[in-house]
Formats: sequence, C-alpha cells, structure tokens
Amino acid sequence: MTLRQDLQRITDTLPVTQHPLLIQELSLITGHGIKIIESQYPIESYTCVVHSFGLVQDPTYLSVAGFGLGRTFAGADFINFLLSHELLLERPKGTFLTGDLVIYFQDDSFRHVGTTLKGERVLSKWGTGYLYDHPVWEVPSNYGASVRYFEQISPNAGLELFVLFAQSRGFTFS
Repeated sequence: MTLRQDLQRITDTLPVTQHPLLIQELSLITGHGIKIIESQYPIESYTCVVHSFGLVQDPTYLSVAGFGLGRTFAGADFINFLLSHELLLERPKGTFLTGDLVIYFQDDSFRHVGTTLKGERVLSKWGTGYLYDHPVWEVPSNYGASVRYFEQISPNAGLELFVLFAQSRGFTFS
C-alpha cells in the first residue's frame, strides 16, 4: 500500500477516536509529516469546506445548513457553484501564498479543500475526522490527483459566498 492508500484506510476506520494512534503508528513506518491539530470546535460539527471558509461557528451558516433536510450546506455543491460562477480567484499554476485555498480534484471533480501554510503545508479537516497540518500530497487517496490554488478567503467573504449559494437555492435573507 502507498502512504495515501494507508491514509484512506485510516480515515475510513471507525471510531474516529482511533485515528490519532493509527496516524502515529503509520509515522513510525513511513516517516510522514502529518500532525494532528487540536480543534477548538467539536470535530464532528464541521467538514473541510466549512473549516476552510471560516463557517464553523457562524450563526447564519448554521441556520441555513440546519434548515429542513439540511441539503444546503458548504460541501461539494457549494464549491462547484463557486467554481462554475468563477467566484474564486485562481492563482497561476503551482503558485500560492500562505492562507490561500488549495482545492483537490479527481478528474476535474472536487474532492477536498484546505488552506495553505508556510513550507508547502496545508491545514485541512479530513472527513468526519481530525484537523491536520500536512504536506500537500500526504492526504487520503480519495482526495484526488491534482490541486489548484485560489486566493485566500476571509471568514466574512466565506459567509458572503455561502449566502450567494444559498440564495441560488431559494433562501432569502433580510
């Protein structure tokens, strides 16, 4: 198995509380550069997109995401909306600044998002699991085979973009 396949196996393991030990054990074998970051919020309450766009505790976001059947939330449809409407400013290929978004794709299909850190590292939330500081390509295999970088999004801008998305789905805001 490759490192990325091993990481996929780990992220598919339940309960999630086993992940830190499994990541640590994998480090002894592979010497990977993945670090678990203490989250200030319950990890089960947000995803990679919610984290990267600064929406974790935003009351407007939580109100929309929790409405009805919860079909309007910051996930793949949100990212696809932003990309199709060119609402994110893409960096030239292979260039980025600290704090920019790094979006992972498989065959042009969104798979994952994080924010760039210094030294070609990324801060991202892996599924229902933990928040990680990791090298760009030390991610689970299902996160895709290519990345694109986009200019940093402030929490205020993240909420504004989410409101546009929600409005496109029939939500109204006063």
